[in-house]
Amino acid sequence: MTQSDISPTVLLTGPTSGIGAAILARLVRHPSRPRLVLVGRDAGRLRASAGVARGEGLRVDEVQLDLTDLRSVQSGLERIASLVGSGALPTIDVAILNAGAQYYDRRRTSAQGWEATFAVNVVAQHLLVRGIRPLLSQAGHVVLLGSSTHRGKRASFNLVPDPQWAPPAVLATAQPPATGAVRPAAEREQGGIAYASSKLALVTLSHVWAARLADDGRRLNTYDPGLVAGTGLGRDMVGYRYWVWRRLMPAMSVLPGATTPSNTARHAVALALGDAHPALHDGYVEIGRLTRAEDVTFDAQRQAQLWEWLEAATAAYVPHPQEGRAAA
Repeated sequence: MTQSDISPTVLLTGPTSGIGAAILARLVRHPSRPRLVLVGRDAGRLRASAGVARGEGLRVDEVQLDLTDLRSVQSGLERIASLVGSGALPTIDVAILNAGAQYYDRRRTSAQGWEATFAVNVVAQHLLVRGIRPLLSQAGHVVLLGSSTHRGKRASFNLVPDPQWAPPAVLATAQPPATGAVRPAAEREQGGIAYASSKLALVTLSHVWAARLADDGRRLNTYDPGLVAGTGLGRDMVGYRYWVWRRLMPAMSVLPGATTPSNTARHAVALALGDAHPALHDGYVEIGRLTRAEDVTFDAQRQAQLWEWLEAATAAYVPHPQEGRAAA
């Protein structure tokens, strides 16, 4: 029996725009009629997205959560755990951790003071998986959103610079605020490096989490959505660049490695719900095609260094144990 044969409980982060909204639309139409837990930052947009699913007859819980603040992540996870612990929500069959961030520069910081891209795309994802782990069903499946940028700029049509690996403490350190004139090209380059490096770190982390979830009989895979131009991921671009990203670059969807929100969502949901690759574990799937993450992501020393730093960085924000099934 696959996930499609039952009505799974599916948690989705970032369902209000871009790829996340397309994934939600696909889930709403899925024949399994999933029970949904929608997790997002903007309460109004989250409510509207949930309303669409409820309008199609699905049961939906909304959880407001801001990935730039680990206190908010902790609070949101505790909210989900309380629903599961009370029996108001079944255990989670599938968690699609879609939400991420990309910024124009490398000067933004999270509530905890870390570089914002790394904070959202790596630190918050680590805490999310840690908090979701005890809430997963017996055969629960976690899907992380990877990116071809972890392979280098050639894999992203030279749109994003090569990632630059460094100790996690360095990756998590923002550039200081500018004190004078800045060169937009240099700022853009640093923002791109931060994004590609965060995705390299996330894919590296995915292998560690996959091994740990396997100990519980659960699965974790990474889904690479390909280049999906026109989404809100580029909202931090300078005005004319964002216009090009939104209005002209979607035409690139006909190229290999690029696609549309609807098409990539179709493959993401198929992977998540087991309609495709039902037994896959610690895999890397690009727009529906099973490939392999870059060899450097399997480096045991990098994995250990990243895990140790993330455990220390998130220790104060691990959700408190809940009563009942959530603590099982």
